[in-house]
Amino acid sequence: MTLTKRTIKNVGWSGVSQAIRLLGQFAITAILARLLTPKDFGLIAMVVVFTNFVTVFRDFGLAAALIQCEEPTEEHLSSMFWLNILTGLILALVLSALAPTIANFYHEDKLVLIIIVLASTFFTSSFGIVQNALFMKELNYKSIAIIWTLAVIISGAVAVILAYNGFGVWSLVYQQVVSSIFLGFLPWAFCKWKPKFLFRWRKIKELLGYGLHLTGFNLVNYFSRNLDNLLIGKFLSSTSLGFYNFAYQLMTFPLNSISSTIGQVMFPSLSIIKNDKEKVRNAYLKATSYIAVVTFPLMLGLLAIAPQFIRVIFGAQWERSIFLVQILAIIGLIQSISTTVGWIFQSQGRTKIMFWWGIITTVILAGAFVLGLRWDIEGVAIAYAVTVILLTYPSFLITFKLIDLRFSQFIKQFRFIFLSAAVMGGVMFGLRLVLENTMWAKDLIILILTIILGIISYIGLLLILEKTIFKEVFQLIKSNFFQKGNRTL
Repeated sequence: MTLTKRTIKNVGWSGVSQAIRLLGQFAITAILARLLTPKDFGLIAMVVVFTNFVTVFRDFGLAAALIQCEEPTEEHLSSMFWLNILTGLILALVLSALAPTIANFYHEDKLVLIIIVLASTFFTSSFGIVQNALFMKELNYKSIAIIWTLAVIISGAVAVILAYNGFGVWSLVYQQVVSSIFLGFLPWAFCKWKPKFLFRWRKIKELLGYGLHLTGFNLVNYFSRNLDNLLIGKFLSSTSLGFYNFAYQLMTFPLNSISSTIGQVMFPSLSIIKNDKEKVRNAYLKATSYIAVVTFPLMLGLLAIAPQFIRVIFGAQWERSIFLVQILAIIGLIQSISTTVGWIFQSQGRTKIMFWWGIITTVILAGAFVLGLRWDIEGVAIAYAVTVILLTYPSFLITFKLIDLRFSQFIKQFRFIFLSAAVMGGVMFGLRLVLENTMWAKDLIILILTIILGIISYIGLLLILEKTIFKEVFQLIKSNFFQKGNRTL
């Protein structure tokens, strides 16, 4: 099977599994939002700021280095496995020791035990890092799909049961604990490779040059992704952070589902063809167009119907998040495409450039967050959106030089997709305004009618303006799920 066919096949596997996971996670979040309070979500968001920081050091970028490495040996794999186990244990102990300090930082004593329990996830999840890296390197996304789907659904079910029985914030804690156990140990059932009792530091050093620069970027990227939560949790309140983080999670659904799904396949695939710039360009353009055709209408549709969407799906207690969702939807649209530059940096082995650009963007974002904090969480969201818009063009410009891609060529491919999504958003917004002034139209009716009209208008316009992409998506589905002798549905 050619690399192109293998890539398409694995995008299909990842896409279907991610769709199932997305729907499952969305349904679970909607249920938990009605069973728990904004304060519960805010408390977890406070802890996540620090667990995300610790995650940066979990494997020192060695998993990505292993994927990028052309011929890893048994010594590479086993050495990396034992290093991950040791690192996971150390990180768990360090975070547990820091629990009282973190709780004191937020003036929330109940965070101490929460942090200690969540710290254990670094140790349990470390058992599956090498196996997951091998799945990605071998483009074995069927195994990844099964593992992640089971982890999301089962951990989510545990959280819902606990929330229903009055466990409050602990429902969210144990959701992460159960998920980490599945992600750490289930890969062993799908991976033929098993670690041997050997460790060679020189083999680790061969991977560290690439991995440390990537870790450096992830460290500065951590601050750009979490500083807003840190500042809100420190200077405002856990409830305010709950509203903000809730809206932020809705914004990142497309990033975590569509962009990251295709990214998991594209990084190892682009690494294989990294020396053929033309093939890299063509593959990158095709992949980003697939992302845009889904994320653009999702984000603009969410922008148009946010009031009804929040009230119907999550409940009236989350109304303060409506404006935040609308602002962050703009960020979600942009970042669903802009985050893909990481594929190029990593596949081309240019993580050093990635690291320094990450430092620059983080410093700028930090200043914006501090400024926006003066106007509460709404000010932070607006500052975030303005900064992302201003940084997008230079980010693309720096990255595209590595593969000789012109920005005009890149942006041109989205013109009909964006136009179709923008018209769809306008139609949905207009219908919403009309129905809101109609006495018989309740929120649920408005939500259903606007979504139906939005889908019809988007698909209709796209069929007229960008018919080719429909043929390609249909061919992708056909090649993955309806080929004779390879039926999966």
